[in-house]
Amino acid sequence: MFTVSRKALSASGAATYHANEFTKGAKEYYSESETLVGTWYGMLANEWELTGGVSSEEFTRIANGQHPTTGVQLVNHQTPRTITNAKGETTTTMEHRAGWDGTFSAPKSVSLTALVGGDARVRAAHDASVHAAIGELEHFIQARPGGSAVAETTHNLIAVEFKHDSSRPVQGYAAPQLHTHVVIMNMTRTASGAIKPLQPLEMYRSQQFATAVYRSELARRLPELGYLVERNEQTKAPEIVGYSQQYLEASSPRRKQIVDRMNALGLDGGAAAQVVAHQTREKKIDLTREEVHRAHQEMAARFGHQPQQIVRTAQLGDGPKQVWPTTTAREAITYARDRNIERRPVMDERKVLAEALDRSLGVRALAEVRAELNARVRQGDFREVPRPPSHPARQFTTPEMTALERQNIETMRQGQDTRAPLAPADIRRDLAQHYAHLSDHQREQADRLLLNRDRVQGLEGKAGAGKTTTLAAVRDAADRAGYTVVGLAPTSKAARELGKSGIPSMTLQRYLAQPDEAIKNRLLVLDESTLASTVQMRELLKREAKGDRYLLVGNVGQHEAVDAGTPFRQLQEAGMATARLDQIVRQKEPELRAVVELLSRGEIPTAVARLEGARARP
Repeated sequence: MFTVSRKALSASGAATYHANEFTKGAKEYYSESETLVGTWYGMLANEWELTGGVSSEEFTRIANGQHPTTGVQLVNHQTPRTITNAKGETTTTMEHRAGWDGTFSAPKSVSLTALVGGDARVRAAHDASVHAAIGELEHFIQARPGGSAVAETTHNLIAVEFKHDSSRPVQGYAAPQLHTHVVIMNMTRTASGAIKPLQPLEMYRSQQFATAVYRSELARRLPELGYLVERNEQTKAPEIVGYSQQYLEASSPRRKQIVDRMNALGLDGGAAAQVVAHQTREKKIDLTREEVHRAHQEMAARFGHQPQQIVRTAQLGDGPKQVWPTTTAREAITYARDRNIERRPVMDERKVLAEALDRSLGVRALAEVRAELNARVRQGDFREVPRPPSHPARQFTTPEMTALERQNIETMRQGQDTRAPLAPADIRRDLAQHYAHLSDHQREQADRLLLNRDRVQGLEGKAGAGKTTTLAAVRDAADRAGYTVVGLAPTSKAARELGKSGIPSMTLQRYLAQPDEAIKNRLLVLDESTLASTVQMRELLKREAKGDRYLLVGNVGQHEAVDAGTPFRQLQEAGMATARLDQIVRQKEPELRAVVELLSRGEIPTAVARLEGARARP
């Protein structure tokens, strides 16, 4: 798989990194020479005619934003500065970013075959798969233009590859682990010819796609070398068949160390794994490549020399022939479409291709699934949607999703100005008497909801704006006006929270699963509407019980649906009448309330600066 370091390498850190890589050279036992030779990669490297080994001078210059040959400064260099605030506290600004360390890790069975079994052809297959993946990643590289300008997709990078053959030692044993470090330098050339620093966001977003390309290439190449390959259903990686589980586990002590630590801490996920991996690293041991090689062979001997046997069988052509499932490119793209549209109304091209490659692992090449995707776009099965200028990949939806969105909007519009006000004037006047604790703003928005004459209306409420208190008043008024108020929410937690306003509530899923009751004059209050999918909203709004009305409550600035769609936002944009609670009442202290209001508007730097200013004042 392919992972990119969460933290960028600093210029000084890059120099140390480079020195360490060359120091390791004599210890990488499959290396052809006594030193590990880093190699240049990328269109920008080709443009600068950087070939062969990577010199310390070239690497250091690029790490500092300079031309590798002339030393001319191409990217503004940021020197770290120490700043002291009014309270005497000191902070140091970030040093110049040199680049990001990406790692392609081979599956364990591939590492054992290449390194312990000694099949150089498998190493070459790994290298070729890495190059194919980086080549695809390069299409989505972007420049950071500076200021308020949007990122520019440049399609070029400059990187340095370092090959490794073992993992960090665990209790003195450095397990065989074939992997390639790709240091992506902080430089790219724009269309105007200027050299700019990288905007790394889309590089991170492309990790899944690059992983899929690497695995797909590897899965197609290994059977050509005589190996029987199967997909690991847990990791989705291609594995060479023939190794015992006991040997694989014994050859993966570092993975076991990380997993055991995560289990002890109750953690899960890739981000947690990276943190735990850093925390559990043991001190480096100065082992020669002969010592590492000997330890690997001793481990193999304990399990019957499985790598050597598997390599011999593959080279002689005596093993069983590879039989892959007959997945067509069309089936793979259909699977990818259906899987992605379950989650989002708009699909990223990289995710579609990654899912299709995963589905057709070892059978279909990237060129085939990409050609099929393009054909389906021409046929109208995928509809390309407009994307922001800063987005490097095509975006798609489906005709079915577009139709559902239009139906939701049409239902809302058809119900506009077709009902009497939710509550008559005398009940609305009573709000002032019975709910004196409401602020003027809350009372005004509650009155707006009760005056509304639409079948579907909305309430946009910021966190801390008193939504629960306001809904309690609306519920009381609607109840007195003859409505049966029913609360709905996409999650059990949200349903319980809605119940605090006095509204009997259940999950949206439960409501949609049960037969519709013939109850007249219901007010259905859907809280956390941003978590409702387009399909769920369609199912909710198409129920035509006599007198039903809907109040959709949410905050478009918070989480969106797990399943596909943003119907709450779309309905607002299409003209749904919406009351807005946007005055913070939870925080009573004026300065803190001002900070919360800034955060609610997404003005995070301004909010942080205001907090720092408040801390500095006596």
